[in-house]
Amino acid sequence: MSKITVTGATGRVGANVVKRLTETGHEVIACMLSGDPQESKLDGLACRKQHFDILDTDAVAKAIHGADAVVHTAAVMEGMASKMPPSKFFDINVKGAFNVLEGVRNSGISTRLVCFSSTAAYDVITVGREPVKEDHVRKPLSLYGMNKILIEEAVHQYAWQYDIAYTLIRPNYVVAGPEVLDIFRCGVVLAMLKQYSDEKKCQLHAPDDPTGWLAAKPKLKANKDVLCVPRCPGGTSWRWHMTDIRDVVSLVEACLADDRAAGHTFNVAAKDACNWDRVVPYIAERTDREVIDVEIPNLWQFSFDQTAAKEVLGFEPAYDHKQIVDTAVAMKRGEDVGIIPGSIAPLAFEPGK
Repeated sequence: MSKITVTGATGRVGANVVKRLTETGHEVIACMLSGDPQESKLDGLACRKQHFDILDTDAVAKAIHGADAVVHTAAVMEGMASKMPPSKFFDINVKGAFNVLEGVRNSGISTRLVCFSSTAAYDVITVGREPVKEDHVRKPLSLYGMNKILIEEAVHQYAWQYDIAYTLIRPNYVVAGPEVLDIFRCGVVLAMLKQYSDEKKCQLHAPDDPTGWLAAKPKLKANKDVLCVPRCPGGTSWRWHMTDIRDVVSLVEACLADDRAAGHTFNVAAKDACNWDRVVPYIAERTDREVIDVEIPNLWQFSFDQTAAKEVLGFEPAYDHKQIVDTAVAMKRGEDVGIIPGSIAPLAFEPGK
């Protein structure tokens, strides 16, 4: 048994990490804000709760002191950026991570750090259509993505200067509940086109027909809650790579257990990148919902290369898009599938935004 501090312990990733680590016999210090409305997620788990603000340097140091490992998941998600001043958003994410690094540096023992980054560091909207490897250029268009890059650089510097054994994990759209059943909607497609079709840096910009998608706008708007398969002329559909929370937790376990993880950055996502023309009909089949096809000139395709985790740790994700959908359906029926659901869907794109 080891002593492991988990920041952001009531979040989508943090809560499930706490659950797995306590179930496997570790002593877990679960860190959260005082008065956190999601604290009940941890009810029944054999963890020790610590309440503090991630910007409280002394409190962070106290929670880390004596720990064998730290799993840093605490962050403000991209969808919350518009709900607070940019400076506060920056402070929680970047200064919070700095406080964790200081806590690890001053812990007095050899503390392993597993720190969560994100695909926002690459920017899933601007990268090309080939599977993205960990060494892909990082050029985000968002404050959140910039935050993640700064956090990664701070981790690298501290690791080099103070001999910290670290691992960075970059997941893409972690699902931990029924939210996956409502992602692939006309309203989401419409919101993405509104936000990115004019941005020439983005995949979604169609240089040969930049306003062609407007012909589909009435259909998308009228059917905003209907499942949708966006296709380019010729039939090619969008492609995306979501991540099952169970695979994320399993990778955390692997990184904590294996010294070979030190110094590496790992992508993690589902077994397969899901083409919308495969996953959407499957969701419709399992939930008895309508699907419509929408032809637009804009193509968005994003997928991960996950060979690094396989080559270094022998780790491969266990869940594909059908299993993720099946789990979501079971959770919506009220079945216990061993997952603590996320309280807020991590969707950055909503109609009207």
